[in-house]
Amino acid sequence: MAEKIRKEFILDAAACDEISELVFDRCISNGTERKEALRYRLSAEECLLYWLRNGCGGKRVVVSMGRFMLTPYITIEAEGSSLDPYSEDDADFGSFCDSILVSMRLSPEYSYNNGYNCIKFRLRRKSPGQIVTLCLVILSAALAGMLGHVILPGHVREVLLTSVVDPVYNTFFNILGCIAGPMIFLSVSWGVYGIGDVSTLGRIGRKMMLRFVGTVMIAAACSTVFFPALGPGLSSGSEAGGQFASVSELILGIFPSTIVEPFATGNTLQIIFLAIVIGIALLYLGKQTSSVARAIEQVNLLVQFLMEIISRMVPYVIFLVIINMIWSGSIDVLISSWKLVLVLVVACVAAAAVFLILTSVSRKVSVPVLIRKSTPTFLVALTTASSAAAFSSNVTACEKRFGIDESLIRFGIPLGMVMHKPISAIYNLLILFFFAAKYDIGCSIGWICVAVFISAVIAIATPPIPGGGAVAYSILFAQMGIPSDALAVALALDLITDFLITAFEMLVLPLSLISVSAGLGMINEDVLRSEDA
Repeated sequence: MAEKIRKEFILDAAACDEISELVFDRCISNGTERKEALRYRLSAEECLLYWLRNGCGGKRVVVSMGRFMLTPYITIEAEGSSLDPYSEDDADFGSFCDSILVSMRLSPEYSYNNGYNCIKFRLRRKSPGQIVTLCLVILSAALAGMLGHVILPGHVREVLLTSVVDPVYNTFFNILGCIAGPMIFLSVSWGVYGIGDVSTLGRIGRKMMLRFVGTVMIAAACSTVFFPALGPGLSSGSEAGGQFASVSELILGIFPSTIVEPFATGNTLQIIFLAIVIGIALLYLGKQTSSVARAIEQVNLLVQFLMEIISRMVPYVIFLVIINMIWSGSIDVLISSWKLVLVLVVACVAAAAVFLILTSVSRKVSVPVLIRKSTPTFLVALTTASSAAAFSSNVTACEKRFGIDESLIRFGIPLGMVMHKPISAIYNLLILFFFAAKYDIGCSIGWICVAVFISAVIAIATPPIPGGGAVAYSILFAQMGIPSDALAVALALDLITDFLITAFEMLVLPLSLISVSAGLGMINEDVLRSEDA
């Protein structure tokens, strides 16, 4: 993007058109996809017209464009009393889903400062894509590693590993560990609070959340069938009583002795327990604690923004990880992960088949029709590894092809992108099995029960933002006793598996929404059964 721009207008109908066109042109010059640029243009126009209709006509409007922390942005500020363009629904659950869209850059962010209404767009640039990034990182790291192995003496490689490579990615993983606890706490507590409106929308939201959480838990439990293919085998144990003790210890260990202990020790289950308790308390107290809830929402957005910045380092860290593996002779761990990827493919196909068959039987629509209607969204997610990129396609599919009511889609898809993570839960468990075998960790029945639970909880609690996967792996491995060395391999694998996981998540989400909407009478069965895709 070019230099910073600041322009002033007087708000009228002509100014609305001019500013909207300016937003569109700026998005295109920034390299934003045309379809997304049109969405930004329409959002800007709707906000400006809302302010014009509600008393801001004839007042100043300031448009600013530039970069902050390498992220391009556009802000539009309109003079006048506080007028939130997104408050017309006036529902807590709606604002919760709006905050999800803001964090994924699918919606502008509103604020009111010093007598000015402000909306801010953080733009996503058209990038070469994760496939290109994956190829560049792997090829350049492999080339640099092999050249270094041939050219550099052994003692020089050892010095580089101990003084440069190891400290850099150890520092990166320490940063992840530092931000993981607060991010999970804020994400879960705000998610629980987001249930809390008292209207029919709230009842729908609760039913949908229960459906999503139950689906994730069941998916994680069912994926234990892949343990023989990846795991080290059940640990010999005398003791069924010992396994029961480990599960009961897990349950009782959820209660922390102090409020700061979970964050100091990195105890994920205690952090999640505290987040749920505080979320429920905020929900119960309602407007009495609205300022606290707002603060949690804002700090949540702040932490996610910091995580997004940190995640930009991931390709460079993976570059160092691969070099480290080549020079230290441990590349075989990464090579042997083909088995994990293969099992993941089988698990994804099996899970999708179950969703399709259950939907077909319950709604009396053929599986080929469901597949044909789901394919466009699946392909977008598969080629981009981005749930945000597949968002508009998913909305179109749910409304035009599956006949789901628009009011349910409005918050069902954003909520599902955060909470409906059966494929992520499956992969979390598979990767635990894989590394348990690699590092000879004994797996008792109790260990597997804990792994199922923590895999599902982490899948739900991790927000769909850049770097979220890295946080999930660091929490999973710390909780289940997997050595920190595995985190480097998991990040390298994530470049590949993220495509599969995102694609199948986006495939099964509308199928769950079909079941929820049918139970609420919010679906057009004729559209659903129509063979027109």
